[in-house]
Amino acid sequence: MIFIFFKVSSQKYNIQLYNTDNGLPQNSVKDIIKDRYGFIWLTTENGIVRYDGINFLVYKNFPLNSQRFTYFYGSTKKDSIFTNGDYGNTILLNEKKPVIFKNHKNNQNFISHENSDYLLYCSNYNYGASPDINYYIKLQKGMYYIKENSLLYKPYLAKKKENLAIKVFYKNIIRIFAIDESIFYLDFKNHKVNQIEKGKIINNYNIPLLTDIKSKIFWSQINNQVFILNENTLYTCYYKSGQLKIIKLIQMNDDISKDNLSSIYYDNFYKKLYLGSSTEGLQIINFSEFSTTKNNSSPSVFYSTLPYNNNSVISPIGEVYDRNGLVKNFHFKDAIFFFMTYDEKENIIVRKEGDAIMYKKEKSYTDLASIPIKDFFLTDFFFDENKYYALIVKPKKKGTKGYSGILAVYKGKSFSSIDKKIIFNDEPTKFIRLDQNNILVGTIKGLYKVSLKTNKIYNLNAKKDISVRNIIKSKNGHFWITTIGKGFYLLRGNRLIKMPYDINGNISSSHTILEDMNGFFWIPTNNGLYKTLESQLLKYADDQKYKVNYYRYSKDSGFNTNEFNGGGNISGNQLKNGEFVLPSLNGLVFFNPLKVKSYYPQNIYIERALIDNRELYFKNNLYIDQESDHTEVFIDVPYYASPDNMIIEAKLNDTPQKKWQLIGKDRKFYISNLGYGNYTFIVRMLVNNRGKYVYKKINIIIPPYFYQTLWFKVIAVSIMLLLLNFLIKWRISFLKKKNYELEGIVNLRTRNLSDTVEKLKATKIQLHNEIEQQKKLIGTITHDITTPIKFIALTAKEVLENKDFNKHRAEKILTSIYKSSDQLYNFTITLKEYADIYSHRSDTTESYSLYKLIEEKIIFFNTIAENNNTVIINNADPSLCTQISKNILAAIVHNLLDNSVKYTQNGIITINNTIENENTILLITDTGIGMDDHKIEYYTRLQDNIESEKLLLQKYGMGLHLVLQLLQMIESKIVFKKNESQGTSFKLILTNKKND
Repeated sequence: MIFIFFKVSSQKYNIQLYNTDNGLPQNSVKDIIKDRYGFIWLTTENGIVRYDGINFLVYKNFPLNSQRFTYFYGSTKKDSIFTNGDYGNTILLNEKKPVIFKNHKNNQNFISHENSDYLLYCSNYNYGASPDINYYIKLQKGMYYIKENSLLYKPYLAKKKENLAIKVFYKNIIRIFAIDESIFYLDFKNHKVNQIEKGKIINNYNIPLLTDIKSKIFWSQINNQVFILNENTLYTCYYKSGQLKIIKLIQMNDDISKDNLSSIYYDNFYKKLYLGSSTEGLQIINFSEFSTTKNNSSPSVFYSTLPYNNNSVISPIGEVYDRNGLVKNFHFKDAIFFFMTYDEKENIIVRKEGDAIMYKKEKSYTDLASIPIKDFFLTDFFFDENKYYALIVKPKKKGTKGYSGILAVYKGKSFSSIDKKIIFNDEPTKFIRLDQNNILVGTIKGLYKVSLKTNKIYNLNAKKDISVRNIIKSKNGHFWITTIGKGFYLLRGNRLIKMPYDINGNISSSHTILEDMNGFFWIPTNNGLYKTLESQLLKYADDQKYKVNYYRYSKDSGFNTNEFNGGGNISGNQLKNGEFVLPSLNGLVFFNPLKVKSYYPQNIYIERALIDNRELYFKNNLYIDQESDHTEVFIDVPYYASPDNMIIEAKLNDTPQKKWQLIGKDRKFYISNLGYGNYTFIVRMLVNNRGKYVYKKINIIIPPYFYQTLWFKVIAVSIMLLLLNFLIKWRISFLKKKNYELEGIVNLRTRNLSDTVEKLKATKIQLHNEIEQQKKLIGTITHDITTPIKFIALTAKEVLENKDFNKHRAEKILTSIYKSSDQLYNFTITLKEYADIYSHRSDTTESYSLYKLIEEKIIFFNTIAENNNTVIINNADPSLCTQISKNILAAIVHNLLDNSVKYTQNGIITINNTIENENTILLITDTGIGMDDHKIEYYTRLQDNIESEKLLLQKYGMGLHLVLQLLQMIESKIVFKKNESQGTSFKLILTNKKND
């Protein structure tokens, strides 16, 4: 983009040049239009171009044989704009993008009427305009059919036609254009402009510019604009309030290509003129409300100035300027640019090197007088009703660099006598009255408050030094301090509150503040002029989170330079005509703050994206694949002022970019490495100087892979839950089964252990009892054996000692020895049987036949029984089997049979068995001499108290004692009963308990 600045007859503008070097696809711009969304469209011979104020978006890849396009037609209000290419192809501009229009039936370029073909006439740009071709103009209420010598009007809703016999063509050029519903016919013969409505001439105008053969008409029906180029001047023609009016638009410079102009469009809102050239691309002319003036014969650098009259200022060298340039020169000699002021008589005081000069108004500033300030120089001055006040700078003592200063208060309104001096160690720069008793003084090191009553100086600096450039009191009574490199501050009480910077930080070098009637501050800096509301600054002083909006005017607004100047005692003026005047490095800038517009964008569109170098259009939802590496979301904003003032911020929720980010001038938001999900992309844009934002929101959707979808997760989780449930149930079942098995094993083992414990307990008790019985038995046997052994010993001793004894005595002795030996033998036999039973005991006994056991014992005693003429009868059940210990039961039966056989002569011994209460009853009955009652009583008592009863073995023998002991071992009983006739019955109650 190339900027060229011109000023002609107080009209200031700049030109931006665009061609194939900086954005256009081709240098032939055929037509220009602005759509309903605010975008500028161009047709070229190599595509269609959309312009948004910064970027050119080129469409040149249509599937057509040619990318050459001509004029626009249709309706911007209906968002239906057409343009034609070669070979009859039509493009439709709709919803901010071009598409091929395939509805050939509705093609308006050619129509037929009453057997004649007509070509659409909607612009003065046509290929080969000729009287041999018929044309038509389409209006809202009817159609005009143009032939060489006639103009036919046909309304849509009526059948009546109106035909005018006029010569439409002049030198092969159609001399007709339309504004709204009126047709204007240029009658070159009569030098008139005829206004035609509904096919009838209703008025005529004498406008020489339109009938001048030197004038070139540029008409665009879709823009409803008419321009006249005559000589080097461009005019605009419009119809308003029943009048056709011509207004001069611009006096063109020679550098503007006029001969090759092919299209023109004027944007009245932005005050921009678009010129399309058939060879040199696009020229955009920006009209400015700023005017920069200077005197080319004198330095163009300005510092201090003073208002001279209602619309001009005067410089320290006596030059008077208004917005049109130098108007007068008083030729003040040798004045320094940094200081000038008025006294109470409007005399002008300027400063020379080491001196001060006064130019008197009464002498029209031609007479001068010297002011008695020598070897010092004034840096600032003001006066009140009674006194002069001055800031004076003087060099420090020799050997010390720099300057110090004096606040001088004079006696009266004269420099002749100083009333008081207040000394500053640093160079003072600016001062202003704070109130009746205090003055604010700024130096290169800080801000101070001086008490006029006490002459005390109070330091108002913040923690760091500041170099004060200016002190300004606003209309609301607030004091503002501008500095060098530290921005500007609000003085509230005795505290300085720093104001925020603009985006680029240019506010850091603020020179002064001018306040307009609407409460806006205008702040010149070293890089542009800034505008903001004082009310916003005050809100920021209350809450540092409040956002202050600055509007920037730069060189393309009409300045010669972006660098304004400070350093003088007065860095800006407000004139009585309302204009502000600011000194710059290249001229004085004049402007009316109430007429200078602040342009803010109004429309924002988010409907384009570049995904991996592939452009995509979308509505409200943008779909991006996870495989995409890089995405650029375009934020389209039609805005034709300085891009510095377009504040666009964006954020992407639920991402690291969730905080507001400032969008750059490329107007793109970059996205990368997002996981699947739905994201909300929000954009906000500042739309006025009051801080209002508009918001735009779209959804960015990144589809998940199938394994990332909800249904897949639900199914997967369901399957996992089912599997987990199955595994849990299987595990529970398995554990239950194992538990049951373990419980069975434990119960069995517990049962076995309990049984074993019980058996052990019973065995312990039984063993204890048996041991006790054995002790008793052995003790008794031992005692009973001792007697016969002792007797035998004594008898043997007697024999040895008395060798002489008779036969009778010998028989008696031998008989005694025999009986004692026999008794000892019986005891030994019994003891042997008892020992055999214990040595052959077993915990397990197999089932055997009780009948056979008895038979075996009968066979043993049969010989003895036969000698005693006794019969033994076995009536036991041959089928009865038992598991009672066979050895024990055999010993019991043996002893009982032995007793019965021994004491039965010529009798019968009978053995029977029965079953009572699951016990086996074995009844042995004999017919012998029987047992006496004492024995029966003894054995019965002994059976019940076998553990404690004393055994009388010597008296009653071993047999039945052994039986009782053995019955206890098998948990059985014996009942002794004396038969009624003779003999004894032994009833054995045998417990049928299986020994496991």
